[in-house]
Amino acid sequence: MPLRLERRRRNRGMCLCSFPERTQSQVTELPFFATRVRLGRTRAEEVYQLGPLNEYERVGLERAKKELAGSIQKGIAFIKK
Repeated sequence: MPLRLERRRRNRGMCLCSFPERTQSQVTELPFFATRVRLGRTRAEEVYQLGPLNEYERVGLERAKKELAGSIQKGIAFIKK
């Protein structure tokens, strides 16, 4: 069996962090945001949402999203040049 197919079968059901397509993920309003996913045969079968956050974590997430939004826009502008 080709190594690539063996890897796919072996990794099926594995959970890891990834950048799922925006259409699959409603974790944040940002177009790119790493989150846990469960791998399927050919794609992320399940995108996990953030768990319950305490006040400290909510504030940190909001700060991070503001910083990430600016970085994402700079990256998109750079790629379009």
